[in-house]
Amino acid sequence: MSPVTHGATQPGGRRLSPQEQERLAQRYPQRRRRLWIPLACLAAALLVGWTVWSGLHHSAEPMRVQLFGYQVVDATRVDVTVDVHRSDPSVSGSCTLYALSHDNQRVGEAPLRISPAGDQDVRIRAHLKTFSRAVTAQLENCQASR
Repeated sequence: MSPVTHGATQPGGRRLSPQEQERLAQRYPQRRRRLWIPLACLAAALLVGWTVWSGLHHSAEPMRVQLFGYQVVDATRVDVTVDVHRSDPSVSGSCTLYALSHDNQRVGEAPLRISPAGDQDVRIRAHLKTFSRAVTAQLENCQASR
């Protein structure tokens, strides 16, 4: 089946022979349908939609814990203040609280339990025992649990 219609004419008005029509059909084949373009657009739209949903879904953390401050009391103790924000006050959690010496060695470590509370935002004070003088305190591995 050729793309040139039967009875096609040249610009001068002369009718093309069947051999000429066949030669033109081989030189200029029919355009293929480009079905892949709308399919690629649909796939891209689905990928963008999933990426946005995934980002929003996983960014809604149930609990955010931040070190508010610390005070080195003496060579065996650091007082730590932690701010906790929860979208649901019934969420509990835990963190690891640790202290570092001047040469970046851990000189104290303890679990910090975060109990459910009546407010979304709470400030927790904790005491951390150390076996040598600390210069800083930090948090790690904070996780919410229900």
